[in-house]
Amino acid sequence: MSKIVLALGGGGARGLAHIGVLKAFEKAGRPIYGISGTSMGAIVGACYAVNPDISLVEKKVKAALLSPLFAAIKLHMFSDGEKESKKSILKKARTFIKNGYLVLAERTKYSVVELKKLEELIGALVPDIEIKHTKIKFNCVSTDLSDGRMKIFTEGSLRTAVLASASIPGIFPPVEIAGSFYCDGGAVNVTPVDGAQLLGGDFIVASNVKSKLVPWDAKPTAGEIFRRSNYITGILLNEMLLKKSDFVISPDIRHLHWTDFDKIDFIVERGEESAAKEMRRLKTKVFAKTLAGKLLSIFGIKQ
Repeated sequence: MSKIVLALGGGGARGLAHIGVLKAFEKAGRPIYGISGTSMGAIVGACYAVNPDISLVEKKVKAALLSPLFAAIKLHMFSDGEKESKKSILKKARTFIKNGYLVLAERTKYSVVELKKLEELIGALVPDIEIKHTKIKFNCVSTDLSDGRMKIFTEGSLRTAVLASASIPGIFPPVEIAGSFYCDGGAVNVTPVDGAQLLGGDFIVASNVKSKLVPWDAKPTAGEIFRRSNYITGILLNEMLLKKSDFVISPDIRHLHWTDFDKIDFIVERGEESAAKEMRRLKTKVFAKTLAGKLLSIFGIKQ
């Protein structure tokens, strides 16, 4: 059987769809050889690599999202305002105050949320073991703020590596490791196909949860235009990276905001449905690549 390696992308709450994707692989009887993760993909991937039982991983993640540890991070502050009622003056005022606070924090603080809160949450999910001791091969991607390059953590503390991969810049402080500062891997490689290639598998499946552009329903502000232009660059980079994989699964949740953690059941369900629909086509692709490899080997041609 081919050695399938998953590249689990970052996307905040959208990354919970990876739980559903892993469910579909388990139900189809397709074991996972290795996992590379970015941000939320690193969190879900690490949990599964340590204990490859997706039902237990799902329970653990759900419990964490309902815990005081998650509530203390207050990620709802970073919603884009789409959830606010257009009819409520009170909610509009609250959004205005919230946005003012975030702008002030951005200009005067090292981060909006202290790193300790993220450390405690990840500590409840990921054991403090060496990466080499996971049951399934694993690595995760982070961004080295010192030189702007991608860092793939293949050894050392699993918990620290996941923390570095998931530390959203500006929201959480960068993570210092051996004199370098690291933040969310999504800045350089949101769907870590490069990391997956290092794990020695035969077939790379990318689980893509990068959000898609949605039409504006009102005239945008200068800040929204600036953020959207940067986001377009990220989308184009991700599309280039996905071409390096053998197969792409894009769960139907990419319209959701990255803070929509309250929709975990819906997101997991959509992840499973999207992956299950692709299993027959995946089987064909795996067979075709395996056959091509054997033919090339027979004729002495290196791949």
